Amino acid sequence: MIPVIYKKPNFLDTLKYVLGKDDAAIVDTNMMGTKPDEFNQQFLSTKYTKKAVKRQCAHLIISIAHRPNYHEHLSDSQYSYVAREYLKDMGYLPKEESSVAATSQFVAVRHHDRNHEHLHIITSRIRLDGSLVNDSYDYFNSQVSTRRIAAELGLEVTPTTNEAVASRLEQEYGIITLTSPNRSKSIRAVNSKHKTPTSKEIIRQAIGEAIKDSPTVSTFIQRLEENNIGVLPKMQGEELLGFTYTHNDVKIAGYQVYKPYSWNKLRSEYGIMYDPDKDKEVIQQAKAKAIARINSIILSNIDYLYSDKPTNSSTSDSNGDTDSNSKKLVTIYTLSSNYPSEISIIQPKLEYNPTSEANKTKKKVQPHPKKQHPQQDISAGLARLKPY
Repeated sequence: MIPVIYKKPNFLDTLKYVLGKDDAAIVDTNMMGTKPDEFNQQFLSTKYTKKAVKRQCAHLIISIAHRPNYHEHLSDSQYSYVAREYLKDMGYLPKEESSVAATSQFVAVRHHDRNHEHLHIITSRIRLDGSLVNDSYDYFNSQVSTRRIAAELGLEVTPTTNEAVASRLEQEYGIITLTSPNRSKSIRAVNSKHKTPTSKEIIRQAIGEAIKDSPTVSTFIQRLEENNIGVLPKMQGEELLGFTYTHNDVKIAGYQVYKPYSWNKLRSEYGIMYDPDKDKEVIQQAKAKAIARINSIILSNIDYLYSDKPTNSSTSDSNGDTDSNSKKLVTIYTLSSNYPSEISIIQPKLEYNPTSEANKTKKKVQPHPKKQHPQQDISAGLARLKPY
């Protein structure tokens, strides 16, 4: 089982899409009605109790395995069981049937429109008591829940990309599941037309293909070399400690490619077999090839640093005019130019110029004289004043 989770602001559009398919079949619900408008009116009864929550509609999808030589099938009653168990694990339904208040409205619909069966669940993130479903760990919980349900129904337990999920399944439910680095592509990655995989991704994918049937170390190395990946074994005497991989100009250790691809886990989880006597020759050859590859990369980088780098230079005549039609290549040797130990600095002679010397002498600026006003005789005016 593979779960997918969407959170949307609108119930009606999602209901119309899910129920509008020709092969859509309602397998379970705790609501009344069969049409999108009827379900939508009931979802709206709790929508306005939490106006701050913008994405109140949870659209949950669960797909079962479908491959050319392997198909899984569930009945409607089994899909009903899957829906309710999944909603309980995700917090939308209470673990105990008596607690009706902590229940979210939902409708579960089976589809068969993509040549494989899958289940759509539309539910409200707001419960009937007004509380909000905590979705902090919904991705982690969905990974655990779907694998637990698949094991109970006897279906294939899908490998997980999360070691914590595998650990919880083993500790709580005793379910053993493999971990895989091949995570499903995101919508952005699917729509991207120009993405080039990195060397790390190429190495990781090649290792995943090489260890499928628990090969010997010799076969493992040969498969990687066929994919243009160098393998540098780490040895301590006859004991093999691990591998370092090279691709193009990238060198990376096994545990850095992907933690489950460390040497210890390659042996314990993927069953790679190592025999010092049988694998010795292949290991020595692989080591020699990897060292030669690394040295060639280093030498090519050194050659690039010391290589001749031609640049265009234009010539000029005695008058200083540049001739654009006359060009020659000037060779510049990087890191190999011989410079003189001392460079003499020529100081230009300055001719005596009396005008310039005179300009250096600053004239003293005389302050502007203050305007002096004559004193007026005020005795005549005082005589005209009469005492009171």
